[in-house]
Amino acid sequence: MTFSINHQEKYSLRRTSIGCKKVILCGCFFLYSLYSLRADEVFQPEFYAFYNGMPEMSYDDEAKFLKELGYDGISQIYGAGEPLEQRVIAYQKQDLTVMSVYLEATENAIEAGMVKALRDGGMIELTVAKISPEVLDSIRQTTEMASRLKIRVVLYPHFGNAVATMSQAIEVIEKVNHPNLGVMFNLCHFLKSEKAEDLESVLMHAKPHLFSVSINGADGDGKNWDTLIQPLDKGSFPQQRLLGVLKKMQYKGPVCLQCFAVKGDKKSNLKKSIDAWEKLLKELD
Repeated sequence: MTFSINHQEKYSLRRTSIGCKKVILCGCFFLYSLYSLRADEVFQPEFYAFYNGMPEMSYDDEAKFLKELGYDGISQIYGAGEPLEQRVIAYQKQDLTVMSVYLEATENAIEAGMVKALRDGGMIELTVAKISPEVLDSIRQTTEMASRLKIRVVLYPHFGNAVATMSQAIEVIEKVNHPNLGVMFNLCHFLKSEKAEDLESVLMHAKPHLFSVSINGADGDGKNWDTLIQPLDKGSFPQQRLLGVLKKMQYKGPVCLQCFAVKGDKKSNLKKSIDAWEKLLKELD
């Protein structure tokens, strides 16, 4: 049996074929656009000021001042409990965040009442001066408690402590073995305790556990805190190197400004540092 197709049917089939090709091409272009958008995604982490860089003022004035400068809030608060709750309330009025509290891991787990003000997104930064089975168990208990409040826990490597390097923090994370426990990379302590040339490999190794980052101006060959902690617009260390690695890693966590014992006017230092931050982000893109 022979089938014949007239001119009108041929024209209809041709139009259908062309239409299908257009749909396929549009689909491919859409997928390519999505891929390109992801590959060129803007690197814009939330940026917080450490409490140690703040001039003395009320909680309300703190929040207003940081909002005027363009910070997303404050981090590494000393103290917990009721004062922390009052500060959180003041910052919420300005649509800003109190990101984290700074505590030490001891043999006693941290109680929920001390940090509950940070629930639903905050962090506990833990220094570890010494390690023992009891301290590891308390970290595990603290991490589980924080998990229920939706607060993340980060180990804070600090020069001179039992956990002074990123690798030492990761060892503790692996021993505690809880998904809510991570690490904070701190540029000044990294430069003090580790080798600057290892920056990329250290960060890549920490990637699965990297919850937070702190930066500041620093001299790459600095030996003391005066040279290792400066306003962000100062120092010889190439900040683009650090930010470039974080962007390549598709890091999504907060970045915080370390200000410990920085000389000069604190308000001016915070203004210069956020201006430098915005400039660095523009150059990075």
